[in-house]
Amino acid sequence: MGYLDRITEFSNITVTPEEYGKSRITGKITLETSSGPLEFRVVFTYSDDIEVDRNLAGLVLTMPVINFTLFSMKLTLDFPVSKADLDAIREFVKINNREVFVNKLARRRYEFYRKEYLPSEEDITPQNADGITEVVANENYSDRLFKPAGGSAAVFSSGGKESLLSYGMLKELDPETHAFFFNESGFHWLPAKTAHDYYMSHFKNVHKVWSNVDRFYRFVLRHMKIIDQKMVNSKTDTYPVQLFIFPVYIMSMVPVALNTGISGAVLGDEFDDPREMPPFHAIKHYYEVYDQTHDFNSFISDYFHRKGIDFTVWSAVYPINGSVVEKILVNRYPELFRLQRSCHSCRNVGGRIVPCGVCSKCLGILLFVLNAGGDPRKIEYSEESIRSLKQNVEKERMKLDPDELNLMKSNLGFIEIRNPEKFQHVPGIHMLPDEEIPFQKVPEKYRDGILGIVRQYSGGVFILSETGWVPVN
Repeated sequence: MGYLDRITEFSNITVTPEEYGKSRITGKITLETSSGPLEFRVVFTYSDDIEVDRNLAGLVLTMPVINFTLFSMKLTLDFPVSKADLDAIREFVKINNREVFVNKLARRRYEFYRKEYLPSEEDITPQNADGITEVVANENYSDRLFKPAGGSAAVFSSGGKESLLSYGMLKELDPETHAFFFNESGFHWLPAKTAHDYYMSHFKNVHKVWSNVDRFYRFVLRHMKIIDQKMVNSKTDTYPVQLFIFPVYIMSMVPVALNTGISGAVLGDEFDDPREMPPFHAIKHYYEVYDQTHDFNSFISDYFHRKGIDFTVWSAVYPINGSVVEKILVNRYPELFRLQRSCHSCRNVGGRIVPCGVCSKCLGILLFVLNAGGDPRKIEYSEESIRSLKQNVEKERMKLDPDELNLMKSNLGFIEIRNPEKFQHVPGIHMLPDEEIPFQKVPEKYRDGILGIVRQYSGGVFILSETGWVPVN
């Protein structure tokens, strides 16, 4: 028996839209197992009235399912799809399969899987990483052209520093900027709630969709025999399987865009140093962040355009590190900074949403805020979390880029660095290898304005050479 046969949980997963239109999309997900079928009803409820057909409803429902396709022999789309749809979903399935195989099974950070289902060295091959999932559909769909009436962008808003800064900059450049919130049924809503409530009171063009996709994820995980069920509910900074998260948010935004004239989705993708992303066993992958990369933004934007939807996905902060994002937010948009909640373990204390202060995400935020001259107490961090930051950082497996982490620790007096020139790029604007100008991947409408803001808080422009990041005029 081959490795993929051993980890196959489902012979088929079928996506069937049931109800769509007005302010709601629902559908049935059927998972065929050796013990019989499992069914789950996925729901998306909108704060706006929407008009969608069976094709778009099916696409919205399909995105969360792609998280689990490595473990299924087939994905059946029980709704009409166009050639653009089918090509895109097949590519998404292949890429997601590879990300899950490499980052969850092979180079895992947590032992979510039972040991007998982990790959041996011989099992770690490009063929196994791609999976065997067949994507099938029985109905054809003819795409129709859509042209937005307004042309303003919508910032995907989560309560994190990147989304808050993106909203602040775009709102400054275009008062008609929209905000889009995705409300999952579990605790993930807490980090976004502070920003959402403030936006609703102070701004127009604020949209929200509620969904039970997180319950769907837990439902599937509970029925996977290869998962160590004792680990599913443990507190970690990642998920047992789910890496295809942002496509769920983006596709759920499309019905709102079609009805309001929104021309694009702005994600909070900050800088990822390409030097830190080499292949694994000759397998190209994205270190769990494919849906937060330019490759993803470019691919899904091209897909929408081929489908006839003038909707572009991009980032306003992609060439700058998180410490620069925080610096601009603290110093230019203090009212938005107060809304920041970047912890996935937030809790409600007397009506205030409070971060845990000790997880790797909180530790990174504390480093950034203090480095920027900000006060972490303004975003509900406790005196104890600030006082114990140094010792907590020393014992935590931080997920920050090594150069940025070391510079933050140096700036705060935790360590001494001997070659400071190596770290001078960290507060700068990075031009990627395929770029000729800074912020080239930002739409022209916003490029100069965003560059003008960021220049005031960054340390120059850098390009990647054989010796590392070097400054340019």
